[in-house]
Amino acid sequence: MMTDASLPEQLWFEVRKAATMMERRAESVVMAKTGVTLGLFMVLSVLHARDTPVSQQAIADRLGLTKGTVSRLLESARREGYVTSEVATASRRERAVALTVSGRKVVDAGDAALALSDLAHFATEEPTAALAVIDGLRAFIASMEASP
Repeated sequence: MMTDASLPEQLWFEVRKAATMMERRAESVVMAKTGVTLGLFMVLSVLHARDTPVSQQAIADRLGLTKGTVSRLLESARREGYVTSEVATASRRERAVALTVSGRKVVDAGDAALALSDLAHFATEEPTAALAVIDGLRAFIASMEASP
């Protein structure tokens, strides 16, 4: 723990360290079980949560990624047969993306692996602390989103 650093520096360091550790562990668990990257898994997960096709922009907004990053991940998903894509009815400039059966299987397998991994251990064993972390992160994210 950095005690000689200012509070903003400590916050930045701890959030970055936690994010990096979570990403590395989740990437390892998801890749081992599904063969897809964490980024692709996250995009597929957003689609899995919806019953109707979703725009690339909606996926980008949900994950905090650029539309270009989502576009590259979706192209990979299309090549692998995990998603379908068609021109959106609301805007001809948008693509509506939907998950295929094989895409749903990837998400189900990844979710099952994450639920059994050490990533879920903290939430299961320390639910009060986990909820406090979630509340704190939501407040932090809201503060960041409100800043210009």
